[in-house]
Amino acid sequence: MSTALDDRTLAPGERPGAPAGGARAGAPAGGLPALRRRTRRTWDGVEGFAARHRLAVVAGVQLACAAAVLLLSRLYFAGLSMRLDEAQSLGQTDHRYSEVLVTVAQDVHVPGYHLLLRTWRLLYGTDLETARALSLIFFLASIPLLYLVARRALDTRWSLFAVVVFSLSPFMNWYGNEARMYTMLVLVTLASQHFFLKVLDPATTGRWGAWAGYAATAVVGAYTHYFFLFVLFAQGAFFLVARLAPSGRSWRGVGRMAGTAALVCLALVPWLLYFTASGAASDTRPQLPSPSSVDFSNVYSQFLFGFQSDAANTVLVATWPLLALAGLASVRVGVRMSRATAYLLVAAFGPVLMAFAVSHLITPFFLSRYMIAALPALLVVVAAFLRMLSKRVGVALAAVLLVATVVGTGVQATSAATPVKEDYRGAAELLEAKVTPSDLVVVSSPFTIWPFERYYDGAARVVTLPEWDRRQEGGLPAFDEAALPGQVDELVAGHQRVYLLLSYDQGYEDAVEQYFRGHYQQVYAQEVSPGMQLVGFRTGYSQNSAVEDQQRTAPRR
Repeated sequence: MSTALDDRTLAPGERPGAPAGGARAGAPAGGLPALRRRTRRTWDGVEGFAARHRLAVVAGVQLACAAAVLLLSRLYFAGLSMRLDEAQSLGQTDHRYSEVLVTVAQDVHVPGYHLLLRTWRLLYGTDLETARALSLIFFLASIPLLYLVARRALDTRWSLFAVVVFSLSPFMNWYGNEARMYTMLVLVTLASQHFFLKVLDPATTGRWGAWAGYAATAVVGAYTHYFFLFVLFAQGAFFLVARLAPSGRSWRGVGRMAGTAALVCLALVPWLLYFTASGAASDTRPQLPSPSSVDFSNVYSQFLFGFQSDAANTVLVATWPLLALAGLASVRVGVRMSRATAYLLVAAFGPVLMAFAVSHLITPFFLSRYMIAALPALLVVVAAFLRMLSKRVGVALAAVLLVATVVGTGVQATSAATPVKEDYRGAAELLEAKVTPSDLVVVSSPFTIWPFERYYDGAARVVTLPEWDRRQEGGLPAFDEAALPGQVDELVAGHQRVYLLLSYDQGYEDAVEQYFRGHYQQVYAQEVSPGMQLVGFRTGYSQNSAVEDQQRTAPRR
């Protein structure tokens, strides 16, 4: 049975929601209960209204989605503590434009977002909430673009379903409220896919407007995040395969695609030369492990259900084979995949697979947030898959996905066990209430001092381990385990207590913690947020030591 949002012209006398040709839907033998008949009439009325006012329905759903995004931001996400990456964004854009380029060149990103964020903060304010608002705007602007992309592969009803899931997505709402470039990457990717699907269509391949839009978004995307290059590689490969396939061999548009690739390369040359001359971020690259197949699966689990605890994530990942089997068993015979759907399938998995391979062959950089450009295409592909199923199974699984999305967002927003929460504000408040001028706060790894010092205003001095003199040029200090005893002795000399803040493991966090445990008496331990530990040690003695030791907490979990 078709629906009002299938965009089909109704035949004369045909009732909205009725099968094509005026045939009645197969009614069960015997009379239906009155409640069921009234429900059916009500649903037919809703479908009839939607058929007559399709544009109003589309606009209304998108406005409701935007309102939901703003509400979730206001209630749950905008007020969270600053995270490490956000402190880096603010620190890099606190300077003049020329200095922004210098600091970004010493990092592992391209400067497009940072230059835009610098301008945004100059115009509207320098606080964290203002910086996060820019990411939220990118998120909101992505909603209508996703609809346009989805309509290339789906009817109106399923396109709106993809938009609703996207808007309620825990993954998107998390990064829609983080002062980083990830929602900008989503927005530029959707714009690129919108123009790419136009140039892919034989009817619009030769139109200069579509090619100009595609070329412009390609350059902007390349300056937004390095991962966008994988998006372009996937598009180029798909374009060539589609053009040279035996079913319709044609070189039309290949020259313009090659010209777009050349334009992107030429546009990136100045930045790559500048980046290389600045050291190619050799001292600031995060120490990431090579990804496993579990990491690959976790990317898509996080795309759909957000950042959940290890136990919950294990259950979610384990359900994939069962859902896939149930879906495949219900696929309707004779349903063919459109070219747009085939491309979006490539866009959902191809760039992530390329990043997975590069992380093994060259250098590890496999983080789900880097892959966020694949999320919108994934949701459209999921909607297309559900549409291919028998109606009852498709609708039932769509409802399950929608409920899981809402629950995932709620749990991620409210649970203290959410693994990506970094409560530097909470750590600062704990320390401010405990420390005295005779104490010392030691932060390890050194760069985690950026978000911590944004909140901390306590009596004790704060240092990093390894010690980092930020007044001198150069990268972060390297950790030397052989030099650790001398460094610790020099730091703790003359202090009654040392509070060690551990929040980002660069491969030596355990060595630092175990050294303190083996040489000093532990008097305090607190898990501030997942992965963030605050541990106190007595390193000196005073007349008040016995009283102060009563502040000891339960052992760290």
